[in-house]
Amino acid sequence: MSIKNISLTPAVFHLPERVNAIAPEYAQNPIVPRGPRLAPVLDRVQNKIRSALDCEETHDPVMLTCSGSGAIAAGLGSCVLSRDASRAPRILVVSNGAYGERQARYAQQMGLSTTHYALEYGKRPDLDEIERLAQKDDVDAIGLVHGATSTCSLNPMLEIGELARKLGKTFLVDGIASLFVEEINLEEAGVDIMIGSTNKGLHSNPDLAFVLVSKPLLERVCEETGRIPYLDIGEAWKAQRNGGHPYTINIRALLEVEAALDSLEEEGGVAGRISIYQARNQLLREGYRDMGLQLFEHPGMPLQNIGTALYLPEGTQYARLADELAEWNDGSGECYEIYSAQGRLADQVFRIFNMGNYEIETYGRFLQALKSCLKT
Repeated sequence: MSIKNISLTPAVFHLPERVNAIAPEYAQNPIVPRGPRLAPVLDRVQNKIRSALDCEETHDPVMLTCSGSGAIAAGLGSCVLSRDASRAPRILVVSNGAYGERQARYAQQMGLSTTHYALEYGKRPDLDEIERLAQKDDVDAIGLVHGATSTCSLNPMLEIGELARKLGKTFLVDGIASLFVEEINLEEAGVDIMIGSTNKGLHSNPDLAFVLVSKPLLERVCEETGRIPYLDIGEAWKAQRNGGHPYTINIRALLEVEAALDSLEEEGGVAGRISIYQARNQLLREGYRDMGLQLFEHPGMPLQNIGTALYLPEGTQYARLADELAEWNDGSGECYEIYSAQGRLADQVFRIFNMGNYEIETYGRFLQALKSCLKT
């Protein structure tokens, strides 16, 4: 009997059948990237993203052939603009995890004048300190990771967005791990630039990403030249609003994204997917506590819907635990792949994600496997 590898990671996992069905169909009927059949596909996908995220009147999604990390670079490279043409743009990056550190590193590499407010992993940012740093360094933008996947916690996006609006700063948010699976109102949160990916909460493949830009800012961006030619948001948007793309866009992936958006709608939209994820988390987190596992939590930092970070029990080596779960074979036909922690937490914490197209019974079987492996 073949064993199904259940991915309890945020990277790659099983997708809806309607998404998987696209590739063989597309192989028989491909679409030329610079032909007339691109425009209607691109238009449908962008409209369905706007509708799913309820931002039709406020933001436009610019599609990119890259992973989420490419979209972070695109947003930083094109949409962080200086109020003073005589100097480089300035950004304050609020960082309390590996992806905040990545955002700061990208900004620095692109020549942005970068203030890095670096905190302990998972610690809640201090709003007074953000305000102090933003004013002291006269920054043009504030950057944040909403879903801090390295700790499976949520940063206070609403509060920081309100502060950015008060200070007149552009607000850039990495929402790769929170879009479609957390309650987000872009306008209410004051988000000017939202980075998104088509895998993670959308349940498609990691072949495309997008940047949601507020409509007024996007018009300004179109007047500028981005710092990364291939990932120039203004150049891409000028082509996409006319039904094209300046480079070869992955149309098969666009069709998979449309299928994923249709699956999301069938589940009841974002609210429906949140409900599914919350039910999984209730089962899993109760199971972790019953096993005596300690959840990684900091005051004022709610846990993400996509997964949970857990302290390694004393005497447990992550590599051994991961190997045993990956080789699990109890007759159920399933084995399990979990995720290590990142950066400073790698020797203390491991992570279990509940993403993808799985029935809730899958997680009950996983808890039994985890319990057994922890005993050995």
